[in-house]
Amino acid sequence: MTFNVNISSTINENEWNENLCKNSSSTIYQSYNWQKLYHEAFDSKPIFITITNNDGNVVGQLACLIHKKMLWEGANTISKKIGNLLELATSLWWYHGPIIHDKENQNEILSIILSSVDKIAKKHKVVNIRGISSPFMTQFPSSIFEKYGYVPEPRLTFVIDLNQNLDELYNSLKKDTRYYIRKSEKEDFEFHIADDVTAMEKFQDLKSEAKIREGEKPFRNLKFWKKHWKMMKNNGFEELILAKNKDEIEGTILVLFFNGNMIQHALANSPDYDLVGTFLTWNTIKWAQKMKYNTFDFAGVDPYPKTKKEKGIYFYAEKFGGKKINFFSYTKIIDQKKFYLSTGLKDPKRIISKYQGNKTNNTEKRNM
Repeated sequence: MTFNVNISSTINENEWNENLCKNSSSTIYQSYNWQKLYHEAFDSKPIFITITNNDGNVVGQLACLIHKKMLWEGANTISKKIGNLLELATSLWWYHGPIIHDKENQNEILSIILSSVDKIAKKHKVVNIRGISSPFMTQFPSSIFEKYGYVPEPRLTFVIDLNQNLDELYNSLKKDTRYYIRKSEKEDFEFHIADDVTAMEKFQDLKSEAKIREGEKPFRNLKFWKKHWKMMKNNGFEELILAKNKDEIEGTILVLFFNGNMIQHALANSPDYDLVGTFLTWNTIKWAQKMKYNTFDFAGVDPYPKTKKEKGIYFYAEKFGGKKINFFSYTKIIDQKKFYLSTGLKDPKRIISKYQGNKTNNTEKRNM
């Protein structure tokens, strides 16, 4: 059998999404709407790869984004200017793909898609490629990605099957989780679905405060989050869930949905209330089940958590009783010089700190 390849930056939105929905492994991250969001927010360029068979049926899809400006968010002005001028960080990313509808010819179609990605990368002078497979599919053979120069890395998520009644969902929770849910329900928390874009500002504030507490630089771009609301919420792909205490927003979860799958895309809670996260997540799961979604995905955790933060995220996702699902990320560095130079420009303090640490270690070795 022969296959036809179409690579385009413009497609029919409805046809693309309808074909995705024929495959249960498709999520919002491969939708036309997700690519359009990043195009309008950061001027990233969406590219759509469509594979058809002799009968004209779509048998493979991959939506990817060429990022240039987005990757310099948070960098200082000089680094940003140098990086953009020299095109140091032009990257190609995709999430939760490729989507392959013809399982019998899966490996051949995957090879065609990866070959197409290489052509796109060459045309746009891409420095590195990063892709993430869908956790809802049987994973592709890593050997095919390795053949095309990718380095696979294991990832993990927890997914709750919502095709259960509430008693079954509740009984699948860990014993201590059930205890803290009961305790949280005695607090003055109220479950709300945001109905005004101004709630996005509080969501951003809570996220930024959490980053600062963790010693990290926060991503503050209210214009982006408002565009998120306009393009995703207003088109039925997103909700911002709130936990309020006496009319004050103390917890937030941004959920995305597509093709029966709900994804916890981001969450941020006030440090003043220990149980607000437990209350909000459990009530969001109940709401998702009531709305007839099939799955609730915690969007990924580090499979081998080392830091306190990584362990905390892992434990938090695990305690709600979801099934462990393994998937992969794939990285390919095309231009190593530009890649490492851009990494240094984006975070020079980190590079200097690493250099000073190496210098100290070398000095100690010489004095031994």
